[in-house]
Amino acid sequence: MDNNIVTILNEEFENDKSGEKVQGITIIIDGKLKEVVDLLMQNNPNYKNYTEIVRDAFFQGINSMIVEHKNNS
Repeated sequence: MDNNIVTILNEEFENDKSGEKVQGITIIIDGKLKEVVDLLMQNNPNYKNYTEIVRDAFFQGINSMIVEHKNNS
């Protein structure tokens, strides 16, 4: 993988009971992203795995986008 590329795979799943279709994603942690995530894990003992860091980054990013949207409205 190139050091500046994030690979995200998108899949669609169907709930067997409701028939609702939902999207699932897979994020490949490699290259520079892996280096950054590894440093974050080394510097914060609360993080035990990549999933925890990606989860927090995702929610912080979403919250930042919401604040930006509110400020521009």
